[in-house]
Parts: sequence; C-alpha cells; structure tokens
Amino acid sequence: MAFASGPVSFRRFFIGGKLPSRVDDAFVDALSGHAFGKHGTATPDGTEFGWVTPEHVFDTDITTDKIAFDRFAFFQMRVDKTAPPSAIVRSYARIEEAAARDAAGKDFLNKSERKVARELAQAKAEKEAKAGLYRRISTVPVLIDLEARTIYLGNLGSAASDVFIMLFRDTFDLALESAESDRLAHRIMDAAGDPRIVEDAEPIHLVASHLIDGDNGFDFNDRTFFGREFLTWLWYRTDRGQGAFEGAGQRLAVMFARTMQLDCDFKMTGRDIVQCDGPAAAPESRAALAIGKQPTKAGLVIGARTAEFGLLLDGPKFTVSALRLPDPEQNDRHAILEERFQQITEVAGILDVLFGLFLGRRGAADWSAELAQIKAWASGKRLADAAPIDRTIRFPAEVASN
Repeated sequence: MAFASGPVSFRRFFIGGKLPSRVDDAFVDALSGHAFGKHGTATPDGTEFGWVTPEHVFDTDITTDKIAFDRFAFFQMRVDKTAPPSAIVRSYARIEEAAARDAAGKDFLNKSERKVARELAQAKAEKEAKAGLYRRISTVPVLIDLEARTIYLGNLGSAASDVFIMLFRDTFDLALESAESDRLAHRIMDAAGDPRIVEDAEPIHLVASHLIDGDNGFDFNDRTFFGREFLTWLWYRTDRGQGAFEGAGQRLAVMFARTMQLDCDFKMTGRDIVQCDGPAAAPESRAALAIGKQPTKAGLVIGARTAEFGLLLDGPKFTVSALRLPDPEQNDRHAILEERFQQITEVAGILDVLFGLFLGRRGAADWSAELAQIKAWASGKRLADAAPIDRTIRFPAEVASN
C-alpha cells in the first residue's frame, strides 16, 4: 500500500467530533462491526464495501495490534464492484436479438421484442455477477492521525471519497470535512482570529476579464481559488529569489520541479501542461501566465528541517500525489511504518504552514502593493524589492489541538 511503501498520494479530511487519541477497544469494535462482508454495506449499483486490516484484502479480523501505530490508526477500505460491465450486457443483448431473429425468421425485431432481448441479457449478466464472475476488488489505504483528528485517504478520486465518507459516517457517526483549499483557509484564519479575510475574499485575476472575448465561465460559488493563488504566490516568490520561508518555528525552502499545470481563470483559453526540469522558468509557463492563466497543479521540492520532499500539489483541492519519502532509519516494520506516517503528516503540516504564510500576506494591510507587483511580474515588467512575509499567523498544527 502507498502509505506503507513507495510514493504516497492522499487527500485529507477533518473529523467533526471526538475520537480517542489512541486506538482503543471501542475504536476497534466500531471498525469490526463494519468490516467487509459483516455489515452488508452496499450501494444500488452493486458496490460492496467495508473495512479490512492492512495485512491483505481478505483480513477482516481487525485487532489493535494490526492497526495501531502510536497516535495513528492504519487500515484499509475494501471496495468490490460486482455489477456486470455495460459492454457485457450489450454483447449479451446482441446475442439474444440474433437468436430471436433466427427463431422468428425475421430480419428485424420490433420494439417489444428488443426489450425482451435486453431483459434476458440483463438477467444473464446479473446471474453471472452474483456468482462473482465480474467482481473487481480494490482497496484504499486509510491513515488517521487520532490526536489531530485528521484523516489521510490514499485515493484522490471522488467516487472513492464518497464511499469512504458514507462508510466512516456509518461506522463512527461522525461527519467529515474535506480539506480542500477553501475549507483549509477557513480553518487557518479562524484560528488566527480573522476569518473575514477568507469570507470576504474575491478571486485574484492576473488579467482583467474584459481582455478575454466572450462570456467568461468563472464559477463565483467555487471558493477553491485560494489554492491556485497560493501556487501563483509561491511561483512569484521563488522566481524573485524569495524561495526561503519561515513559519511555525522552522525554515523552509521551496522550488518548482518536473511539471506545472496552468488553467484559465475564466475557462476561456484552456489548459497548459508544462513538463521539464524547471517548469516555472519555461517559456510556455511564462506565456500562459502573461495571458491570465494560473497554476492549479505543480511539482514542488520542499527542503525542511528533517528532510527534502518532492511532491505534486493540486492547489484548489489541496491533494498531494507522487510524494517520495526519505529512506527509513528504522529496521523494525512497525517502527518503519510509524516513521513514514509521521513524515506524511509532517509534509501536510509544511504545506499548511506555507499556505498560512500566503493567507497572512493576502490579508495584510499592504497586500495591495504586493498584488500589484505580482500582476506586474506576471506581465513581465521590472519589479521593485519584494514585500516582507508576515510571520505572525497561526497554523493548522495548532488548530488541530483546539
């Protein structure tokens, strides 16, 4: 599993309620009561799901020693797709139609005859599905930082997230809040005591909308613009030699690497994907920036106190993929996993610190001056010295304990 070895991908959820700070009997009992095959959880489309241990997909014997790693709980969500594929049903329908035409000596079937053929095909495919012929088994790793009441889900897809939210709610009777950039911004600024910075914020555009022909497609209900603005601000800072940041008692260094995806704010001029060693300096990236596109995904290399981390960040969704962790210093498997889990949460905390620095600048009294410089930089104009970074903001590492 990705959390246990290899590159890591995750999206985060904040838990809206109480859980123990360590795995206890009640926690294990709740998982066991909704283990795969025991609870009978299923959706109308034939999807079955439930919890299993991190050992393998068939292990529903959930115990403390299998899932507890200090403050972390580590297990899996198993998801089985049992419905027959649509291509199979269509093929069976064609076979039934051909048999009906031969039996009746016809070249064509009427509407009711075709309906009968489809029903026979569906019945045959569903019978095979119930026998397990089309069962597709997958698992999604789940890591819970119980002290911080934060979940790391090892799948970025919306379908897996929807199933996970449903199963978690049924298991613990607790709501989850997805840690996308808008919700994360609210948490940070609520803790900083200035939520209006987020509530009253309007999206930043590098060019005026009237410069783009036609009716722009910007969704004013989408508040995840903070994420793309964060990547733009990081790009601006690093491009000007300001890639060193201080926050939450540590010094961080940031550079862009490998890939950058830029999208038009107004959904008019499409998307550019630049892949090279230094995408932030590539002419294609600068050209996209100059016409008002902002980065929505970017490869980052972050130097922290303990290690250097490379990852791909989706700014609006604030999801992480292709995260490579340092080689373990431990020899024991349990200790290795615990070390990896700590590193994963460390990376999430670092991103939150950087995001908090951006929000602090965005809400500062002199933000308009820096924004003017960002727009001038985006257009290629010569700039004065960069504005200082506000280092007084509080961060989610502190928020989590509130």
